[in-house]
Amino acid sequence: MIEFFVYTAMVVLVAVGAIITSAILGRPHHTPYKDTPYESGIAPTGPARLRTTIPYYLVALFFLMFDVEVVFLYPWAVRFYELSWDGFFKAFVFIAFLFAGLVYVWIRKGLVWRRPSKIV
Repeated sequence: MIEFFVYTAMVVLVAVGAIITSAILGRPHHTPYKDTPYESGIAPTGPARLRTTIPYYLVALFFLMFDVEVVFLYPWAVRFYELSWDGFFKAFVFIAFLFAGLVYVWIRKGLVWRRPSKIV
């Protein structure tokens, strides 16, 4: 039990020491040149905050949803025979929730990259 307290004290000391050291050594030096925004070597033009359309966020949500799916389903696939029917039904429910998310993104037109132009 004493090892836990020694370890905790060492972790706290290292963390506090790193914060204090960076505060002492890392004092900011402001100059007009350093305070200008950097955009890949190009002089910045226009506002920094641009509005992004909703489909962008839906595609990002879609990507995260299926990225997490792979993380959860890979171990299930490795141990498929050991999990039997109980594991199969749990994975089926998980995939059903993901399919519901896919349907939601599809209905909200999150998978349409270009909106059809209204030519009159």
